[in-house]
Order: sequence, then C-alpha cells, then structure tokens
Amino acid sequence: MNEQIIHTEAELRDTLRKVLDSSIFRIINDDLRSPQGRSDLTIHAEVDGHAATFSAACKLSFTASAIEKIAVSASGSNHPLLVTVRLSESSVEECRQRGISCLDLNGRVWIKIPGILIDRNVPSFSIRYRLAESDIRFFSPKSTRLARALLSHPDRVWRQQDFAELTGLSQGLVSRLLNHAAREGWVEGRRGDWKLTHFALLLDEWKKADEWSKRITLKQYSTLSNDFSGFARGLVEKTTGDIAFTQWFAANLRFPYTQPPVVSAYRREFPTPEEKDALNLREVNDGGKLWVFVPRDTGVFQAIRRIDGFPLVCDAQIYLDLLQVGLRGPDQAKALREWEGFCKS
Repeated sequence: MNEQIIHTEAELRDTLRKVLDSSIFRIINDDLRSPQGRSDLTIHAEVDGHAATFSAACKLSFTASAIEKIAVSASGSNHPLLVTVRLSESSVEECRQRGISCLDLNGRVWIKIPGILIDRNVPSFSIRYRLAESDIRFFSPKSTRLARALLSHPDRVWRQQDFAELTGLSQGLVSRLLNHAAREGWVEGRRGDWKLTHFALLLDEWKKADEWSKRITLKQYSTLSNDFSGFARGLVEKTTGDIAFTQWFAANLRFPYTQPPVVSAYRREFPTPEEKDALNLREVNDGGKLWVFVPRDTGVFQAIRRIDGFPLVCDAQIYLDLLQVGLRGPDQAKALREWEGFCKS
C-alpha cells in the first residue's frame, strides 16, 4: 500500500475532492474567505432521497474543545462536519457525543442527522493518507508510562514537567505524546495545565493496543504453600529489588470478586537460586502457583499502591493483565473496572 503525506490543510482540502464518494457527497463551494471563518468547505450529501448541506471544518489536528467549537460554527441551517486526515474511533465517539458528523481521507465516515445515517470504514487498498509527522506509538511499553500516570490520577491537573519527572520520559517525548493524546481527545490542556478528559476512551484504546506477549517474559514456579497471602508476604520479605503484585491477588486486595488461583507479580529479575531456596520454589513449565513477570519496560513500577503491606501495580495495569488470561481473569477485570473505587485513591 502506498502512503501519501498530508502537510497542510490546503492539501487536505484538495485531497478530499479526490477521495469523496461522488455518489453521495458533492463540494458546493469553498468558504475560505468567509469573514467569520466559520467553515472551510460547504458539502452537500444525498442518501436515499434525503439531502443535507454541511459546513465542513478541515483540520489536520484537533482537540475535544476544538470539536465542541465546530459544533457551533455551522452557518444557517447547515450541519457541522469535521474533516481530517485520519479519525480514531475515540475521535469518532467524541463527535457522536457532541452531535457532529465526521469523515477522513482514509474512508472513515460518521454522518448522523435527521434522515441520513452513514457509519462506515472502507479504507482504500491502494493508498493510505497520514500526517507529515512520524507516527506516535502511544501504547508502546515505554510510552504507556504516560497513559499509566494519567489513569492512576484521573482528576489531577499536570504540568508537562510533572509527567517527565514521574515517568522518566524526556520532555520532547512527553510533549509529542500529549499532543497525540489531545488530538485523540483523551486529554486537554497546555504546557502547565494538562488534564485527562476521557478516562474510558483512553483505557479502551490501551486495551485494544495491548500486546501481552511482547511486553513481559513469564516464568512459573511451584510451591507447597496454599496460603497465598502468607506466601506473598514471604516474597516481599525474603527477596530484594522491586516487586509489584498484579492480576487476581492484587485485584482481590482492591475489590474481591474471585478467589486468586495463583500469585502473580512483576519483578525486574527472576528469583535468584538463593531466593528460590528461601521460598521453596521450583521452576515449572505449567501449573505453577507463582507467576513472575519481568517487564520489557519498568514503568509498571511507577504507580505503586500499598495495601496491607503488599505493593500493587496501578488499577489500570491490574485490569489489563487480567484480560490476558483465563481462570476467570476477564470476569475479575470487568468487576474491578465497574467498581466505584477503580483508579481512585
């Protein structure tokens, strides 16, 4: 598949003329010189005998607040329409909630007004359109440090410097990640007052992008102990280095729903021979009562919460880790997320 880079909003408008489904949409005129600056294009649509005219705002990038402004910018009886290079599903959802239609150059269309409903995603097989800037891997193991910080403190107002200090990411990377998150509608703000605006959308996008097998290495260990709480306390007391519990054991301490079938924890390294002897551990291929995860990125340790002396990863991480396994893990994940205390202090 070929790629075409869109550098300017003028290129966006010109390309739109080529990719619009002419059987449905027709550009009536450009409103580029409108003194009110109310729209970039006027587009007419007709479906099954129903017709409508849209005031289309062409945006390379946008935030949730920009979408809200588009909602009130349409002139006269025209309907507001956001046109961009690529729409994420979270951006489409934001438009849905605000009653704004939207479409992009890559075949995503959401139109809902009286008499007309178009909801389709039919990308071209010959060409893909994207912005000139390099694609941001917002949910790479390292970059998820920012998502973890936002979800762990959903009501906090952040300075950009705060993110850099907490996550250990460079100021430049933090800036690029925040700008991407703003375009997706997950956050709003400027350098000194960033805040999370769509908790559920950000978590859902992380869930869709999460690649469990690529972010951890797992080893299982057998033990004679059936007292998971006592065994977990032994892990804390008889081992050294960072440790943070996750999955069922951690979720049970946050919001009990199912009995933990195993104890699972993140560590920077697997247990040493001395630690295995102290805990009577034996490495096994399957069926172990202890699962140890060595993460590809140590950001999992950045938002630790302690309950009854046990260090736990943040609630969002517990939730994502439970979705990756059987043994009623997804059931526990769903219950944890629906709990009113999820991701709260």
